[in-house]
Amino acid sequence: MKIIKKKTVLAGILVLGIMLATGCTALQKPAPQNPPSTQVPETAAPSQEPMPTDPAEVNKIASNLTNTAARVPGVNGSTVVIAGTTAYVGIDEKAGLEKGETERIKRDVSNEVKKAEPRLTAVYVSSDPDMITRLRRIADGIAAGQPVSAFDNELAEIAKRLSPTSR
Repeated sequence: MKIIKKKTVLAGILVLGIMLATGCTALQKPAPQNPPSTQVPETAAPSQEPMPTDPAEVNKIASNLTNTAARVPGVNGSTVVIAGTTAYVGIDEKAGLEKGETERIKRDVSNEVKKAEPRLTAVYVSSDPDMITRLRRIADGIAAGQPVSAFDNELAEIAKRLSPTSR
């Protein structure tokens, strides 16, 4: 009986030892198919000419874009503020337009602005009277010599409330 007990205990210790030896080794992961050191990064598209940083030049572009947006059928007037490569456009639409027509006009304004200034990466268009008032106030401040950065918080708030209509 003692021999059976000894063999059972020995077999149990052996099984436990084997389990511990094989279970505690580090998990072997397969090698990646394409290791990071040999991956070739994608080549970026050729960089386009950057937007100017001179306030006078930026104001000139904004003025041209204001005229471009105002020429879209259904638009009475517009205001454009440029911050970096983003344009914020406020449009005063003709009265009595339906929602679908308003969206079409916004899309047309966005496309025309983007076509007139291809260096822009985002165009935000709004026909909301509050937004138009805010944009006019910002445009007046910039025209008076204040830097665009003075209006960063307000432009960020406007961007949060609108989604870009063109990228």
